[in-house]
Amino acid sequence: MNAPPEANSEYSRGSGASGRLLLPRWPSSETPTAPDSEASRTARLALALGALLGALLVIVAQFTALYHLHSATSSAAIKTVGTGGNHAWAPIPLALAAIVLAYAVYRTGSRVALVGLLALGVATLLIVLIGDLPDAHSSGLVGSSASGYVQATSSPSAGLYMETLGAIILIVAGGIGLLMSAPQSAPRQS
Repeated sequence: MNAPPEANSEYSRGSGASGRLLLPRWPSSETPTAPDSEASRTARLALALGALLGALLVIVAQFTALYHLHSATSSAAIKTVGTGGNHAWAPIPLALAAIVLAYAVYRTGSRVALVGLLALGVATLLIVLIGDLPDAHSSGLVGSSASGYVQATSSPSAGLYMETLGAIILIVAGGIGLLMSAPQSAPRQS
């Protein structure tokens, strides 16, 4: 098919960049004969270390305070609630699985491991948003009929922030890894 004489073929068949965002890529694990370049090893190491950091933040958060209860009459905390005890230590198995998946990402660059990191990050974030956040910002009456009831409010502590940050880091590590390992599309032939 020939272009009309007034058409300039320069715009339809250029060898320049297509304007897409280009991320460093590593060979997929499905092609075992692909050479393992230094750039792909560095990228996998960075993703694995990021995922490891996120998992460790989630684990450490379980042993810190989630929120403090303060009464309306005193500025001292009435009660401190730990992060792990607030949701039956559920994020610890998720974080341990994320550590195993981070190792798999480092060793093989597996897309399945990256999807797993992303899913574990989302699950941990849902625990934070559904289970912990409402408790860390609640108010109401505390006490008993024998000791009396007092109006109290809760204020979030370091555990909430560490757990949230760890979950977000897991999501980011899995998402960036999936973007970097996406199959490259073949150039369009015009």
